[in-house]
Amino acid sequence: GIASAEVNPTSSGNFAGRPPMPYVPATPSVDRNAATSTTRSNISSRGGSSSSSAAESPVVEISTSTATLPSSSPDATAVSANSDDENVATYRGGSTEASVCEPSPKKITLSTKAAVLAGCALAFNGGYVNGATLSGILSAENVKQASAAVTGAWTNSALGIATGNYAQALFNAKCIGSYMGGSLIASLCNPFPKPFEISTDRVSPAFLIGSLLLYASSSVASKSGGSNKAYIYLAAIACGIQNSVTSVLTSNLVRSAHFSGITSDIGTFLGQVIRGNSANAMKLRVFCCLAASFWTGGLISFSVTDALSSSSLLISAAFFFAIAVGLMVA
Repeated sequence: GIASAEVNPTSSGNFAGRPPMPYVPATPSVDRNAATSTTRSNISSRGGSSSSSAAESPVVEISTSTATLPSSSPDATAVSANSDDENVATYRGGSTEASVCEPSPKKITLSTKAAVLAGCALAFNGGYVNGATLSGILSAENVKQASAAVTGAWTNSALGIATGNYAQALFNAKCIGSYMGGSLIASLCNPFPKPFEISTDRVSPAFLIGSLLLYASSSVASKSGGSNKAYIYLAAIACGIQNSVTSVLTSNLVRSAHFSGITSDIGTFLGQVIRGNSANAMKLRVFCCLAASFWTGGLISFSVTDALSSSSLLISAAFFFAIAVGLMVA
C-alpha cells in the first residue's frame, strides 16, 4: 500500500518555514491474502491513449478469486465469474447483488420429414380416439359424438337453441369448450413456441396431462357404464392438446385432429397441381398422408373398442405417456 503521514509544519529540517501541506489519507488497499492472482493496473483514458498518473486514476486491483473492497466507495465494482455454473456476483457500495444465469432448457430441432412422421403417428391416434367416442360403443345411450373435431358441435348447439332442445345445446357447447380447453392447456404449457423446435420441458407436461385425461376418460366410461358423458369431454380435451401442439410446432403444416381444413386444402392444392401450379405440391403430399393416418386410426378403433370397450382408451393414454417420458429423458 501507499504509506502516508501527517506533516508538522513547525518541525525543523527541510520543511521549516514552508506553508502547511494538506493531509493525504492512506489509499484503501485490497486484501492481498485473499487473492490468488492479482493484476495491478492504472488506467487513464484520454483519446484512446493510456497514462500512469496516480492522481487521475486510482489503483484498481482485480482478483480472479475474491477481493475485499471498501464500503465507502459507492462506485467501486468488482465482478467475479465462475465458468462452471455461470454465477455472477456484483458488489456495489459494500452491498452484494447476485444474479444466477440458469441453463437454457433442452430443445430438439425437428426436420420437416421428422415432423411429418410424428404428425402422422399423432393423426392416427387422433382418429383412433375420435372413432372410440363417435362409434357409440362406449355410450349406454348410443351417443355418437366426435372428440377430435367440433365443426358439427357448433351447428348442433345452434340447432338445439333453435328447436328448444337446450340439453342438446348444452352438451355440444361442453364439447366445444372441452376441445378449446385442450388447446388452452397446450398454450399455457408452451406460451412461446418456435416452429420445428421442441422445448422438452414445456411440451412434455402437455402430453403428460393428455395421458392423465385419457386415463380418466377410460375410467369414467368404465365406472358409469357409458352413462356419464364426461368421458367424451375428457377425450376432447386430450385431442385439443394434441392438435394444438402439432399445429404451433410446425407452423400449421401438421394438424393431427379436426380435418375439415385439411380436407379443404387437399382439394385446393390438387386443383392447383392439375392446372400446372406445383407451389403447394409438398403440402398436398403431407396433408394426404395425415388424412390417411387419421382415417386408418378410425378404422382400427372400431374393432379395438368393440373388443376392449372403455379400456381401448388406455392405449392412447399409454401412447401420450410414452411421448411425455421420451421428451423428458431426451
